[in-house]
Amino acid sequence: MSFSETRAGISAVVDIFDQHDLFDFLDNDDVLRLSRLGGGPGFSGGSSIRKATGISRRRLLKSDLSAADLGERLCTELTRATGLEMSEFDAVLLCHSFTDVSAADQLAGQLAGRQIAARDRIFAFNHGCAGFLKLLHTGTALLRKAGRHGRVVLLMIETPEFWHDAADRLFCGIVSAGATAVVLERDRGLPLRTVVSGDHAVPEERRMNDRPLFHTDLTEVFDFRSRPVRRTVMRMNSEPVFLNGIELMLSSLRRALATIDYSPGERIIVAPHQPSGKLLKALIAAAATEFPGVEFLNNLEFYGNTISSTVPTLLSRLDEILLSNRLAELVPGDHIILLAAGICMERIADHMSAGFACLSWQPEMTVSGGNLRCRSMGRRVEELSDVAENLPIA
Repeated sequence: MSFSETRAGISAVVDIFDQHDLFDFLDNDDVLRLSRLGGGPGFSGGSSIRKATGISRRRLLKSDLSAADLGERLCTELTRATGLEMSEFDAVLLCHSFTDVSAADQLAGQLAGRQIAARDRIFAFNHGCAGFLKLLHTGTALLRKAGRHGRVVLLMIETPEFWHDAADRLFCGIVSAGATAVVLERDRGLPLRTVVSGDHAVPEERRMNDRPLFHTDLTEVFDFRSRPVRRTVMRMNSEPVFLNGIELMLSSLRRALATIDYSPGERIIVAPHQPSGKLLKALIAAAATEFPGVEFLNNLEFYGNTISSTVPTLLSRLDEILLSNRLAELVPGDHIILLAAGICMERIADHMSAGFACLSWQPEMTVSGGNLRCRSMGRRVEELSDVAENLPIA
């Protein structure tokens, strides 16, 4: 990868977590019951679930709704919050993670069928937990080609309850449905100085056993409403995923800090992917030793692991997350690092994906009603990018 110049900024972030008619909710008693389906030992109790996951409440899409309904509502909220119609975007980048590799394309077709956006403007990806950073990377590359008034929207629409086993203790306590939209514009918004993403091979000596990092399993399982179903679910080799995920995020943090022009005493806030309480605590503990004073955001308790939607939700809910984390409000010049690592959906057995982005808080930024809105700042942005060169922009 090599540096190239763009002038991309995040001008809006929108989520739909407050629209309760979209969701049912699972508390830790529900998860305890799910974990014991099929006669397995499950968790020992609700308190152990809270300690292991860091989560008190998770969302499920209501049983009569689909991912397309979630996406349609997200786009409606985006238009309401920004005044922008979907037709005003040069491209729509969609991340919808699934064990079915065709699911993202199917969702794109369904959104186009509802007249939300033209199908040839929607680029669908099955990127997993690092999906937002990957879309951010691709989006900034597209803006470089889009001309003076380029505008791209990123849609993270995740329904992990449809591709996990509700009785699998490694997943049933952490995954949660969610959706966020992020608008990238040229010469507007919160400047993106650096964006990096990629896939990383995990060598045998770092996999700790002879099992794959992840694998899919077509079998009889339980869904998150306790019903027996036959579906293809994701399985995880937890220890190597845990350790390599931490190391990838630490490595990305080191690289991010090396790109930031900051002075001693300046504030650095890290907005990391939210995999689980256990992993997030381990990441923060390791980083605190190497980078004392760096602050981390934790949004797990009432949102859970929403796959690619976790990091943008940290932006859309920034005020409430700072408050719940007992951190001071942002001031001009504070540095923000977006950070993610997780499953590589293209090579699940022996690769993981990771990425980071660096931003600087500006006085023009305002946060209102869960939606981040930015006024024009016209700042130069540097971006690490060698992808998306062949995606069309009219």
